[in-house]
Amino acid sequence: MTRFKALENADAARRAAMVNANLNDLASYLDEDIHWTHSSGKTEGKAALLDSIRSGSVLYRSLEVAEPHISQHDKLFIYSGIISGDVIKNGAEKKLRNKFLSVWYLDDTKAVMLAWQSTGF
Repeated sequence: MTRFKALENADAARRAAMVNANLNDLASYLDEDIHWTHSSGKTEGKAALLDSIRSGSVLYRSLEVAEPHISQHDKLFIYSGIISGDVIKNGAEKKLRNKFLSVWYLDDTKAVMLAWQSTGF
C-alpha cells in the first residue's frame, strides 16, 4: 500500500470515528498537541475536541472528502480538499462544505493528525 493510500485510509477511519462518536478510535488519530481550527476560526486542542463530541454538543452525521490532494515531506503529509457533511451543533442542524488543510505524521506503525484547519465557502 502506498503512503498516500495509507493516509487516505487513516483519514477515512478518523471521519468514521467522528460520525460514530467512537472517541477511543478518534483519539488514536489525533496528536496530543493537535491544533484544530474550525471554520469559525476557533482553535482547540485534543481534549476540547473530544469533549465536544462526548458531551453531544457536536454530533457528526456524515463527513465526506472530495478533491483530495496530498503532498509528502519526509514523514509529514499535507492533506487538503473539500469536506462536506451533516452536523448537529448545539441542537441546530448544519450542512458543512468547507475547504480543509490537515497535517499528518505517518510512518510504518501509525498515522497521526497534527493540525486541521477548515474554511467555509
